[in-house]
Amino acid sequence: MSDATRGLPIHRPDPDFGRMYRHPADVLPEVQLGRGWWLLPMLAGGVAGWAVLMRAIFF
Repeated sequence: MSDATRGLPIHRPDPDFGRMYRHPADVLPEVQLGRGWWLLPMLAGGVAGWAVLMRAIFF
């Protein structure tokens, strides 16, 4: 039976991943993003959206 059917191993090494799971939900490391990280994707998405809209209307 695999860990997928029994759940994650807690407080023991996992040979498939080579790390220990300390909490049931401890799967990925926590990522801390800086303030304003959303500005660039928002601007790029807005510009791309307007470009697609204008292309659909005028071309």
